[in-house]
Amino acid sequence: MATLNQTLDEVREAIATLHRAVVHDRDSRRSRTADWLDSLFADIETPAQLRESANEALKLYRGGMGSFQDVGTAVMAQAVDGLHAALGAARSAALRN
Repeated sequence: MATLNQTLDEVREAIATLHRAVVHDRDSRRSRTADWLDSLFADIETPAQLRESANEALKLYRGGMGSFQDVGTAVMAQAVDGLHAALGAARSAALRN
């Protein structure tokens, strides 16, 4: 079972991958979203905080401005899919603790 820090590292790496995809695609809208995600996962200290942040971040997959419903490139699709997997794993890990 992954520790809180390992799970956070996975989420933060997925966010870093999103940042790289944003640069690749020159996607200013998702750049702001990636920055928001950085702040959302900046000061996590407990499983409850991790679960709350993961749940909040997963709302990006429901649509709306800055959402992940309309990826336009393979690079962005891979980043968005990886982030989705990391957030789902984080939420699940936090529920087990």
